[in-house]
Amino acid sequence: MKLKIAKTVAALLLANVSVLAESTHLDDVNVNTTTAFDAQIKSISSQELEDKQASDVKDVLKSIPSVDVSGDARYAQKIYVRGLDDKSSNITVDGAKVGGQLFHHSGDQTIDPSLLKITSVELGPNSALSGSGVINGSFVYETKDPSDFLEPGEVFGGKVTLGYQSGYERKTGTVAVFGRVNDKLEFVGMGTISDDGTLRIGGGEEFTSKESTLKSGLAKIVIKANDYNTIKLSYNKYEDGGDRQLSGEKVGTDDEEDYNSITRDTFNLNYEYKPDNELVNIKANAYYNEQYLTREATSEATYEEPEREYKNTTVGYDLRNTSLSGIHKITYGTDYTHEEQERSADGYRVYTTGVTEDLNISGGEIDNRGLYIEDEMALNRLTLTLGARYDYHELGGIYDGTFKELSPKLKAKYQVNDELSLKTAYGHIFKGPALGETTALTSTSTQDDEVSAQIGNNFEVGFDYNLTNALNADYSIFGFNVYRYNVDNYSYPTKNNSLTSESDVVIWGLETMFSYEKDKFGLNASHSYTDGKEKDLESGTTYDPKAAHIHLFKIALNYQLLKELKGSYSTQFVPGNSWTEYTSSALVEYERGGYATHDVDFTYKPTSMKNTTFNFGVGNIFDKHYVSHNGFGSQSSSTNRNYDVGRNVKLQLSYRF
Repeated sequence: MKLKIAKTVAALLLANVSVLAESTHLDDVNVNTTTAFDAQIKSISSQELEDKQASDVKDVLKSIPSVDVSGDARYAQKIYVRGLDDKSSNITVDGAKVGGQLFHHSGDQTIDPSLLKITSVELGPNSALSGSGVINGSFVYETKDPSDFLEPGEVFGGKVTLGYQSGYERKTGTVAVFGRVNDKLEFVGMGTISDDGTLRIGGGEEFTSKESTLKSGLAKIVIKANDYNTIKLSYNKYEDGGDRQLSGEKVGTDDEEDYNSITRDTFNLNYEYKPDNELVNIKANAYYNEQYLTREATSEATYEEPEREYKNTTVGYDLRNTSLSGIHKITYGTDYTHEEQERSADGYRVYTTGVTEDLNISGGEIDNRGLYIEDEMALNRLTLTLGARYDYHELGGIYDGTFKELSPKLKAKYQVNDELSLKTAYGHIFKGPALGETTALTSTSTQDDEVSAQIGNNFEVGFDYNLTNALNADYSIFGFNVYRYNVDNYSYPTKNNSLTSESDVVIWGLETMFSYEKDKFGLNASHSYTDGKEKDLESGTTYDPKAAHIHLFKIALNYQLLKELKGSYSTQFVPGNSWTEYTSSALVEYERGGYATHDVDFTYKPTSMKNTTFNFGVGNIFDKHYVSHNGFGSQSSSTNRNYDVGRNVKLQLSYRF
């Protein structure tokens, strides 16, 4: 019923807007979709990441409102956004989708910040352009282009960066070379090695079980055939492994561990055709992405196993065109994603009884075909965006079934006056059954008879108030947002190779953001709160999602102290709370202790040492001993807790030649 109402409202709005638009042109109105949220979630640049010496995904995302990253070691970090983790999000690297869950005690966002050009996050499922299966948001990572390094008239150059972080005993080196062969061909090659030693958590306790080495690289060629055609070919490699505990999100130890690694290989072909025609701006992206967990041969009490590899592969494309006509900015296109999983081994599992077992297994497959359209319209004070996606989701491999859905989307912003704007948004949620955890895949995996898609609706309302004049600032804005979404037939991949629907979830929350810039000073502050209810489908029991009752406060200050020196300070505060979990057929109330962390960072570019940059910083200055409220073992009573890194002194030197 709600879906029918939403479709009817969208159709009526579209018809009404078409009438209003007959005598209006895009050039006659002010199209301004910038919001307080955009200022903090869509502008994380490579320069900001370098200034903060970002070396893992937590460093990349820690400043973003409504996003919480738990975990200490790189491979242990998990991301929550608006109350659910990133298995409910769309994640892309240069347009290539990163899908699936390899192992439930490790994260799947394999990102090396040194290679990134920009990072943006789309909160909520309100855009038809964000891809299929979005429930709580989208993470978009874009790697560096040659033009991000090359100065005007420069034909060749390089950059070397060396760094150290005490909390992880992390020693990092990055080398980049870039060049312009002619006015049609540019290239960049980058490589990073980052070696982690003993991990030190808050309070001084140290562990050796999470030592590892990250090797990452980027090779990209940009071909500008003419003023209208641009082609980008790229390969991105990420490999992080070592003799470390497999369950990275559990508490560390000093035990000897077997080798394991997580690797991502991503191949991209991007094409843009932008002639001198407002009706044509074609963007195409084709990709091949595989992410896999490797475990060395092991000996257990009752059997021996050879080296194994657990792999998730994603292949796909996105083809879209954007047309400008009058008040309309219309984007329409099609996308396709193929996902599959498998386990392979170099031999058989051999039991002490002499029995052998073949460990090679082909798992499930997914083919998702999508069509989408989105129209952004400028109607004097009103900016209205209407869109829709149609997805055809088909299971294959060891699974079977098809699921299809039309998902309407809506965003509206009304400029009441020069300062105040009101906004609202709606997004229908559709996520076809996702593949279960790959390491839990077995030869006896079976499909639930009632496999269902995840269906729901997201509603948002809020406002922005421009405070630039009131505070005599260069720029200042205050924003507030309230959202509520539901997911029926919620299904989580961990140990769920039957693709069973587990619960109905309702999440609600609020977000407050404030930005201020004046001369050499800048301030970003945010508060987000998540709450909700979850109902177990088997028993009917109602309980709290893990992210319920969490307040998250973030503040970031930056100041240009001298011409050569700038500094920044950031803090995060999370008050203590409790939540009721449903576990072992019983309701249990858990307590979580509050915590606050403080970080400082400085960037020094001496004029006497051209092309040289020094960075210095201290994370978790007061050595707080804490667990993120979304982290493993966050309840105060747990003895197996994923404590965050303690005081972390960071040093970095960069030289450009």
